[in-house]
Amino acid sequence: MYKILLVDDEKLELEAIAQYIRWEDMGIVVAGTAKNGREALARMEACKPDIVMTDVRMPIMDGLEFARKARQLNRGVKIVFLSGHDEFHYIKAALNAEAMGYLLKPIDADELAQLMQRVVLKCEEDKQLSASAEGLKEKLVRSLAAEKSAAERKSWAQRISMLPVPLPAVGAYAVAYVRLDGPPGADAAAAWNAIVSRLSAASYGWSADEREYGAICYLPTEDGFAEMELGWRETIADTRSLTGIAVTVGLSTTGRYLEEMPELYEEAKRASEDRFYAGTGTLLRYRANAVDDAADPMLQASTGAMSEVGEDPMPGMAAEAEPRAAADPIPHAAAVADRLTQAVSRLRREEAGELLRGCFAPFRTNRTERSAVVAFAMQLGAELERSFAPLLAEASANGRGAGLDWKEVMAADTLDALLAQLEGLCDRLIGMIGDKDQDQHMPIVHRIMELIDSRYHEALTVEALAESVYLTPNYVRTLFKQKTGETILEYMTRVRIRRASELLRDRALRIHEVARAVGYENVSYFCSLFQRHKGVTPNEYRKKRL
Repeated sequence: MYKILLVDDEKLELEAIAQYIRWEDMGIVVAGTAKNGREALARMEACKPDIVMTDVRMPIMDGLEFARKARQLNRGVKIVFLSGHDEFHYIKAALNAEAMGYLLKPIDADELAQLMQRVVLKCEEDKQLSASAEGLKEKLVRSLAAEKSAAERKSWAQRISMLPVPLPAVGAYAVAYVRLDGPPGADAAAAWNAIVSRLSAASYGWSADEREYGAICYLPTEDGFAEMELGWRETIADTRSLTGIAVTVGLSTTGRYLEEMPELYEEAKRASEDRFYAGTGTLLRYRANAVDDAADPMLQASTGAMSEVGEDPMPGMAAEAEPRAAADPIPHAAAVADRLTQAVSRLRREEAGELLRGCFAPFRTNRTERSAVVAFAMQLGAELERSFAPLLAEASANGRGAGLDWKEVMAADTLDALLAQLEGLCDRLIGMIGDKDQDQHMPIVHRIMELIDSRYHEALTVEALAESVYLTPNYVRTLFKQKTGETILEYMTRVRIRRASELLRDRALRIHEVARAVGYENVSYFCSLFQRHKGVTPNEYRKKRL
């Protein structure tokens, strides 16, 4: 159905035309009415008509003046004039206004039907041409955005300048990289089409990847960048409100030439990547780094520093990044996993959450690359699952999948989503241990663990531990294995190796001193155990970690 706006200063005639003509039979729906040209212009933006049928003679603004201004707002709108006067100069003026037709009042139904048939046919033809032009336009800007060759860039830019609504070769430009994240079943393509319809005529959009899109925006005025930002803010808010889809937009700096589009496109993409820390549904701007990133690959952040729009007091200009503070040290996954294991084993939910948030805080501060953060999370998750392997195996055997959802971990778009996966694992483990704690024997197991945790540096024996809890050694061995899935010796060794890993960071300590500090008099035996658990010797571990 094509939309028509009806304009006539005669109220009764306007109502009759709107209500008693069978517009639907002609493939047309009445989108709105107005009683003069000025009111009709105000309605144009709201109802976006394909066709306007307007009286020629009206107060305030007549139909001819309205038609000229309507065509300025929408070059493709089809104009049909109405008049009660069969006068040559009106017909001539209508033709000069590129009208589709001229009807005399009272309207003849057959004549109206014939005219509207031609108008609808013209609308169909223009729609097909527009679709073809849009396809060509998208192809050209997508090709320019990906072009590496300077000569080819010039060629693509020249072709774009020949489009019906060309972009000038020289002017102010910015590029937006748009990511759509929505609930299952959300129609991202439809949402993007709605977003494109809001872009100005001098802005071209294209599909970059699944749920990812690009748009180059021509900024004709000094305030163009600020106006573009405002437009994207409104788009982000409206799209989430209407569809539930989160729109994340990365904005480039401004360029002076259309041929700079590939560089601007890369800036916008890099800016959008900061959604990992800023979250989805945000507007992010690219900033060039003022300092090099840390050499440690675990500390390397993206080559552009991003900011949420509104932080820069000079919109539209390439902002200088403030010098980055000294990078916070990144913890080792194995050390964090050991502390988490203790917190989970003691059912300390809040402590586990604080540990997780604390160990990921340096990543947020340093703006570490997403891939490195995900790798750290996967290593941490694997260590946790290894520590509680018997418990997870038991849950799996009972049809309860309690481990990490590794696909969700690898696909996490934000740091908060990644943290939620690990916090969920800790919560599930604490829940399962809590269920077991209802067993009257668990306090005994916890007491043995506490004794080992505090006295690992001593020459502890099962007999000494059994004596501390007033039970026989054989009973203690059986109970501990039954409730934890590992032997007392295995648990004690894990605690000692964890502490040894921490002590090895102190270069002032020799290997034999570290061995004795964690309860081993035989250094060779200690080195053998360490290598079995860590895959490297104590010396190799020290060189690798320091």
